[in-house]
Amino acid sequence: MLTRNKHFFIVCMLFIVWFSASVSLSQEAEQKYTATTISDPQIPVGDLELLLKPLTKSELIVEAEAWLQLLKSKVSQISAAEIQMRQKSREIDQKETETKKTIKEIEKTQEQTSESAAPPEKSTQQPQQKAEVTAEAEKEIQKKVEALDQTKSEIEDITTTTQAALESKPEEERSSLEQDLQKKTDEVIKAQEKIKDAVQEIAQTEMDLTEKVKKIGAAEVELHSKVKEQLLVTINKLREEQTALIDRLKVVLTALKDKGGDVGEYEKYVAAISGLGVDMQAIKDVSAFRIMIWGWLKSTEGGLRWLKNIIFFLLTLLVFYGLANFLGKITEKTVSASKKFSDLLKHFFVSAVRKTVMLIGIIVALSMLEVQIAPFIAGLGVAGFVLGFALQGTLSNFASGLMILIYRPYDVGQIIDTADVKGVVDSMNLVSTTIKTFDNQIVVVPNGKIWGGVITNVTGSSTRRVDMTFGISYSDDITKTAKILEDIVSKHELVLEDPAPVVRLHELGDSSVNFICRPWVKTADYWTVYWDVTRTVKERFDKEGVSIPFPQRDVHIYQTAKGG
Repeated sequence: MLTRNKHFFIVCMLFIVWFSASVSLSQEAEQKYTATTISDPQIPVGDLELLLKPLTKSELIVEAEAWLQLLKSKVSQISAAEIQMRQKSREIDQKETETKKTIKEIEKTQEQTSESAAPPEKSTQQPQQKAEVTAEAEKEIQKKVEALDQTKSEIEDITTTTQAALESKPEEERSSLEQDLQKKTDEVIKAQEKIKDAVQEIAQTEMDLTEKVKKIGAAEVELHSKVKEQLLVTINKLREEQTALIDRLKVVLTALKDKGGDVGEYEKYVAAISGLGVDMQAIKDVSAFRIMIWGWLKSTEGGLRWLKNIIFFLLTLLVFYGLANFLGKITEKTVSASKKFSDLLKHFFVSAVRKTVMLIGIIVALSMLEVQIAPFIAGLGVAGFVLGFALQGTLSNFASGLMILIYRPYDVGQIIDTADVKGVVDSMNLVSTTIKTFDNQIVVVPNGKIWGGVITNVTGSSTRRVDMTFGISYSDDITKTAKILEDIVSKHELVLEDPAPVVRLHELGDSSVNFICRPWVKTADYWTVYWDVTRTVKERFDKEGVSIPFPQRDVHIYQTAKGG
């Protein structure tokens, strides 16, 4: 027993050592590999796919993490820029409020000092109040000038950095967003010059306090507004770069998923940061909202990209629509040349080809809109299962429709008697058959009810036998009657010679001697012959003196003697 436990302990220790060594080796191998595809964040997507093809699963994980870090850094830049933009919006509102408040206080003081009818005790206080308000206003103006100098120096640092980044790329190679950013940067520089001019003008010229406050306030608001617009364009550019990084990360994730990697967390992160967020504060600011939307529309990774996608989407639908019609016509010609197919089956084949091609076209067109096709198809499968479970009766009709198409018990234009309905088949699909009755009613019958019952195809054959019965009196000549009937059917132009018509004495009835008259006609002439022969028989019988008896019964009365 001790020996067995000892052996078991040794085996466990060996397994632990082997597992630890393999894990450490795999971790060491992963640590040795460094991401190589992020050296050029703007690498074309096709080139990136080729670079990822030879990499293993562990190497692709490293690449995915590297691209994710690039994306996170870009998202952080966007968040920081959006925070700055919101701060600028608040600063603009604050500066406008402060300017209005200061102007209102100055005007109020000026109104008080200009009152000529003021009491004597107040008139001595007014110059002192005016001087105090003037001193406070001058201090406020000086504070604004100092704050503007500090803001101007901070903005100059940002502007210099942006200007240097833009000048590093030739003007003809700049994107539309980079051109907009250059324009907004120039406007910020002009706003800085206006502040400088405003400060000099206030210092060198004698101006009213109200005018000074208005001039400084307007220059301050304009500077912050231009910086805000510059931030909005910067955000649009950063979002364009973010979209490009997302595209490349998706390529890496696709390669990793194909080689068995788990990409669930990556995809959730991408889904969380994707899309164009709508800032309600930006919507309230019309100019900011216009810059944001216009910048997105001109972005190569935004509006221009979606414009191209929509054009390709519409072109794909148009091409597949033409292809569906072309293949439908070819299918129609092919099935029309064969006599084995019913009209219903021909229509089904043509419709199925066209709808299948259009369905494929819609799926391909959706891929042009960057819709993931695999989840879409999987969703269709799940939806099909749910619908199939919920619509079992409809599926039964669908299966019956297929059986009717295959076995062809009737066709369009034929007269059928089924499911307590008799009429002409007007149309049919895989779920139901539409029948037009002889009194012009439209009846829609489920295919399951038709296939599950008896189907009588009245016009299924090219010829039909007209079954008629004529009765004569027991006192009439049966030979003469037979010749009359044979003469009538043989002379009718719509009665077929082959098969030959049959006229026979068929039955000795209660009130009459009954002859059967059975001529063969084309199916389309059935009722014409039936009505013509019936009318002619009545006319000839009257002419030849052959009577047509009506049902009668003889009653015999016997009288018995009383008491007998």
